Amino acid sequence: MVLVMVLEERVRETELRLGKRIILRGVREPDPRWRGRLTTRPGALVLEYRDATVGFFWHHDIIRELLDLAEQGATDAVLRDDE
Repeated sequence: MVLVMVLEERVRETELRLGKRIILRGVREPDPRWRGRLTTRPGALVLEYRDATVGFFWHHDIIRELLDLAEQGATDAVLRDDE
């Protein structure tokens, strides 16, 4: 529960800092190397993350990584595992 609250707070702070709404979206992607994606929409950033296992919070690391990219100025990015 604490992890969720900390992540929600980080999302709100990033929205305020960037002046854009952040939309989080879990995705079931068949490519096993795909981890997440950051895309830009008018007035919003969309952060899509692999949501493969219900009940686990592995996607929190992906969301944090996407937020880091957004805060560094990225507007479009794809995260993949290098296997």
